[in-house]
Amino acid sequence: MFLFQLGNAAALPIMAGLLAARLPQTATLILSVCIFAPQFVVVAIAPAIGRRAESWGRRPLLVLCLLALAVRCASFAASSEPALVIAVQLLDGISAAILGVVVPLVLADVMRGTGHYNLAQGVVGAAVGIGASLSTAVAGYISDHVGSSGTFLFMAGAAATGLLLVIALMPETKGSPSSR
Repeated sequence: MFLFQLGNAAALPIMAGLLAARLPQTATLILSVCIFAPQFVVVAIAPAIGRRAESWGRRPLLVLCLLALAVRCASFAASSEPALVIAVQLLDGISAAILGVVVPLVLADVMRGTGHYNLAQGVVGAAVGIGASLSTAVAGYISDHVGSSGTFLFMAGAAATGLLLVIALMPETKGSPSSR
């Protein structure tokens, strides 16, 4: 969650700055679409994500989530064309739907029978908050010193690192002894 938020939280604010400088007349409209369009994606796919979490497992969906974030950030590094930005921002809806459904399931799987589910939620919440806070600070610094493309590549790298860690270190939690 830390690496996801490190790569995610500052992506749209950095893009907002680019669009505001490049297209001052239409940036507000473009950003409005970038904010609400992913919400429609979440509503549309969340039920399917829940079904896939049961049939595929949790791990493949987390891989997809982090892959979507890495692609989103790398795409933002390549272009700030409004149509591309809006299309790529829809990937944020995929990631949000996956996280909203899968993270509570993983926690339930891992913490079942321990009586510590709420503690685990708190730890995840802290990781989210720390990652998001650092994302904006670090991305702002990088953007000031290297530019927005370098910033987006840093964020794509954070997502890719999270992706590799999930692939290498995270076991599937569905069907684990603690999830029965």
